[in-house]
Amino acid sequence: MRQPRAVNPWASIVVHLFVNSVETRFRCPCCGSRTLEAPEAMGLCPVCWWEDDGQDDEDAGEVRLTVNGTLSLTQARAHYAQCGAAHPRFLPYVRKPQVTEQ
Repeated sequence: MRQPRAVNPWASIVVHLFVNSVETRFRCPCCGSRTLEAPEAMGLCPVCWWEDDGQDDEDAGEVRLTVNGTLSLTQARAHYAQCGAAHPRFLPYVRKPQVTEQ
């Protein structure tokens, strides 16, 4: 009868560490930066300060009166193009996108 082979404990650790180091990021519907951990999950984009409530191109002109207040996605995109934030009042909170987020 064949004996089981010894398992190298370092192999599983290396694989585990490698798997944990790979991150999938989703694009913000406002600024387009890859900053969101999941789409439509109420994640706050640190680049433009838009909270992803699921609004996208199909209903971008609607004002939902939810977490983004009186801003539509269309308005937020226009603000981002002009000043770098979903609204000028968010300028103190935003940052430039990192290389890996572009």
